[in-house]
Amino acid sequence: MGATGPAGPPGSGVVGDATTGDAMPATAALIPVSCLSPCHGFNGVVAQYQTSQHYVTYVTNLGSETAAEWTTPGAPCGNCHAIDALGNRVSGNVLTADDGGVVNLGSGETEYLDPVTLAVSSVNYTGTATVAQVYCTTCHAVTDANDPHKTGIPWTPGSFPLQVPADSGTVFVEKSPTTGPVTGTNAGFFGPGDTCMWCHRSRVDITHYIAPTGNQITSVRWGPHEGPQADLFTGVGGYQFTGKVYGQSTHEQKLSCVDCHMVNVAENANVPDHSFNPQIAACRGCHAGATTFDVSGFETDIQNELTQVETFLNGENALTRATAAPYSGLAPSNLGDGNWSQDQPVPGATLEGGLLTQDQAGALYDYLLVARGGAYGVHNPKYIGEILFDSATALGLAPVYARP
Repeated sequence: MGATGPAGPPGSGVVGDATTGDAMPATAALIPVSCLSPCHGFNGVVAQYQTSQHYVTYVTNLGSETAAEWTTPGAPCGNCHAIDALGNRVSGNVLTADDGGVVNLGSGETEYLDPVTLAVSSVNYTGTATVAQVYCTTCHAVTDANDPHKTGIPWTPGSFPLQVPADSGTVFVEKSPTTGPVTGTNAGFFGPGDTCMWCHRSRVDITHYIAPTGNQITSVRWGPHEGPQADLFTGVGGYQFTGKVYGQSTHEQKLSCVDCHMVNVAENANVPDHSFNPQIAACRGCHAGATTFDVSGFETDIQNELTQVETFLNGENALTRATAAPYSGLAPSNLGDGNWSQDQPVPGATLEGGLLTQDQAGALYDYLLVARGGAYGVHNPKYIGEILFDSATALGLAPVYARP
């Protein structure tokens, strides 16, 4: 290597010198920051999304032998699990049998009364997805006219509207008021949270699902679908015991899903966090100094009550985590291990030697609803505390906390 040459002349300041005002040369290979923000930056929306359960589930399904089952046309799963799920439902592009109609399809409801069989049925998927994937275009109505990748125009607030308009009105859950028409229940208005609730729901009309007498567990899938947060947060979707009064927490009255799960990220132009992980900082406006979600020990109470009910049901051989028959009960180490959402009812199980009464079936349903809804009651502390308390009582137990 030869000797170091003399220093070159001072730079012209064309790139990166805010004092010159010189135009960027056409040969520059820099990417304008506006094209990266807020989606493609290192801490942007895409990176956040890739830490979410939605993304993890998608990646898992890519290598699964049963991946296509979640998006099979003519089956109900794709109405939530497919990338085009919400777009199809908003436009009314769903399949019903024998020309049956969903009364409140435009408000998220999925159940209807088959006009020929008179059975409560679910709408079926009619899209084209081949693998379960909840992605940007599932929740956002992206078109050629507003897609920056096609228009070259950087994103601006409001340019990616939601598939379910935030001002569209109320959201309905599947629980009908009576055993007559299948109409669902008006659960209220939750703005952008309506988008979340269109999928995070039980998909079970318990008014028709639980009979006055002689209820039988027909399969391990008996009960609410996984992720029924809408039924709990709105405080209307659980089985409610006759003669009891049910209330709502401040969470349901003043908040929506996005207030806790999509806190604005100051470092990313205040665009909501798309990891969807709840933030304790969102709680401190009301719960000053909170360091965990276990405010006033409520989560602990709910976990202890879930364990008490779980232990009783397992003693009746009514719970399993087995994936196929014969369905063994839970091991002692499973009881209270925190994985209540993995508990499944045993087909053909009885309680105290007989078919389930209406309240026994309702108690089992509510146990599964709270267990699968996660967050140990935080979504609606008062309502969840009440239905779980009443469920334990209906099973002959002495609940571990006072009824809220």
